[in-house]
Amino acid sequence: MNPAMTAENVGFGILRDPEEGILSFLASRSKRSARALSPSAADVFRGCSDAVRQLLCAAVEARNEEEFDHLFESEFPKYVGLVLAMSNFASAVVPKPLIERLTRESICEMEADFRDKGMAVFGTVIRDQALFTVWTLRKINELVTRINAVKPSEAKRKDDVECCANFNLNTLRAQFCLDCLITALDSGQAVYPEVLESLMDGLRAMVNAYAWARRGLEARIPTQEPNLSVTEVDEDDRQLMDASLAEASEFLSAEEA
Repeated sequence: MNPAMTAENVGFGILRDPEEGILSFLASRSKRSARALSPSAADVFRGCSDAVRQLLCAAVEARNEEEFDHLFESEFPKYVGLVLAMSNFASAVVPKPLIERLTRESICEMEADFRDKGMAVFGTVIRDQALFTVWTLRKINELVTRINAVKPSEAKRKDDVECCANFNLNTLRAQFCLDCLITALDSGQAVYPEVLESLMDGLRAMVNAYAWARRGLEARIPTQEPNLSVTEVDEDDRQLMDASLAEASEFLSAEEA
């Protein structure tokens, strides 16, 4: 998997706004979306979802890391295009409160699927990484809701756009890998060990997405005054910080070796 891939070379360098709407496609994943959405909207989502599933099935069926990396580089831009199409369509035709509710439900459903079936299909390590990734996605969704409530100032616009591109790229990279696991989970498709390793590596991009979301929030809602006192960190943020530090430590150890 190519970690040096940029927003421009996967085809979403012209997004209207940074994080706004990027997670709206998750609303179509909710098991209640068919009943909550209009028939025409449900049909559009169903068509896009079928196309996404075909891409994911090809990636899941890869036999080794080299084959998966080749498929990822060829199919990921198509995946991005479909996801953005669903996100933009949802933002245009579905009421915002409904999108927010269905997105939360979709995240809860992913969490339940991995919790209930993940260990039997993938084992403990993959199941736990997938659950952590979904949990991180939940925290990201909360941050994005706050980000979307405020437009960036002109002075912060450049920084906001940089956060946008990096946030979107990391989120979609991790979501692609998460969706590959969900596809395998739903179909009972066995995944080759080298491919599972690549998917695990891709899932870790969700922590990077969280870090860019925090920076994006700061760009739109800057801290009024420097806080010199020791602030209390909640347990959720502590776990994300620990995960980020652990990954940084592994990287530095590899560089020194």
